[in-house]
Amino acid sequence: MKNDEWRMENGEQKMTNDKTWEAEPVPAEEFHTSDAWANINRAPYDEVSGVIYKRAASVKRVRYEPAEPAPEMPEPWQGAGTTVVRWLFSEQAGTEEGLLQGATFEFLHDVILAPGASTGMQVHADRDEIYYVIAGQGQLRHSSTPGSPVVVRPLRPGDAVLVRGGEYHSVANLSAAEELRLIVLGLRKT
Repeated sequence: MKNDEWRMENGEQKMTNDKTWEAEPVPAEEFHTSDAWANINRAPYDEVSGVIYKRAASVKRVRYEPAEPAPEMPEPWQGAGTTVVRWLFSEQAGTEEGLLQGATFEFLHDVILAPGASTGMQVHADRDEIYYVIAGQGQLRHSSTPGSPVVVRPLRPGDAVLVRGGEYHSVANLSAAEELRLIVLGLRKT
């Protein structure tokens, strides 16, 4: 993996490599028949307090040929070609991580933060939130209690973050010119 390189543009620090490094996709057969690990990506989690942070470069990419085949269907609907799936979080049998057990769906948001925008520091005692970065660059700021040290993590396309209920958190778009786009999934804790 190559190191991040930085440049100054319009008084703002930006990465020079626009594309995040990704490993080649593994064949689906290899992914689904390998040793049973609780961690679907076979890489250590970056976990601090109530946040699990998965950098794009360590998220497993799996190649399906075709995805969800349906041989019992007529020819045009059987499935064809190659599909690459990024396994971010899973509780599906055989790939369960145990990170989202007991959670139920609450909402799914497509969020765009304008240049320079940020969310307020907030806490949700009764829900976990998953953030997935689609485009842009920003920061996640979080701490376990008011007044405790704030952890700052970069947010880049492909990064995935699980913020546990009870963790104070805020998302900021650091760019003066580009939007930060995220998918946010809310999961009610039961």
